[in-house]
Amino acid sequence: MTRNFPMVGAHTGGGAAPDNTLESFWEGVQSGADIVEIDLRAAADGTVVLLHDASPLLDRYTYEQLNRAENRILLSPVYAHRDIVKLDRILDIAKQRSIKLNLDIKNEHTVAPAMECVHRHGMEKQVFVTGCSAGIAGNYDGIRVVYNTPDKLCEADVADYAAFARRVCEEALRCSAYGLNMDYRTCRMELVEAAHERQLAVWVYTVNAPDEFKRYIGMGVDAITTRTPLALLELKPSARRQGDGLAGFSARMERKC
Repeated sequence: MTRNFPMVGAHTGGGAAPDNTLESFWEGVQSGADIVEIDLRAAADGTVVLLHDASPLLDRYTYEQLNRAENRILLSPVYAHRDIVKLDRILDIAKQRSIKLNLDIKNEHTVAPAMECVHRHGMEKQVFVTGCSAGIAGNYDGIRVVYNTPDKLCEADVADYAAFARRVCEEALRCSAYGLNMDYRTCRMELVEAAHERQLAVWVYTVNAPDEFKRYIGMGVDAITTRTPLALLELKPSARRQGDGLAGFSARMERKC
């Protein structure tokens, strides 16, 4: 059976630059990946920024205050000579260059301001949401949610994987999700088949080893998020390596858009 090559997702910080910086975003873009992932949190004034880890500073400071040199370095030495990046800036760039984004929302507090930002920029068709997606399907039209499944299998799930597969698919359908976003170690062929029967996409993260790339390509997953997008792209048939990474997937999943 011939399968479409999965979309390639460039994980935040997939190159030499620190995670969630403007440089790391450009590295993802320049890799040729179909999708670039960024992590999102909101400052006290609702400004959405690229940041993975929680910090009490986010509850205390507006973006302008947080981005002062003496405050931002408290978040990380990475920011000693860098501004904290706003989602607004990334959306501006992505819209101009038709870049697709995976917005990994880190907490419920960030959902509303992030979605409002996406709508303000008219970027509904260029973003997917992973991570915290509570309430998105019912409140924000046009946003494609890739529902995060448990990142580990409990003993019961291992013993009855078919039941696990059914359960996560049903949960995704209940929240009108576009698909499932899975730790690759929890994803098996049985689940991929169950999801596709229900018109749900299957994304796996964070896959970096060549042997694992081949395994999940063989399973027919729809997207692979990786810190080594160039290595994954090397496996893509040469005839299909001219920007068509979304073609087969989009055609099959069009009814979910």
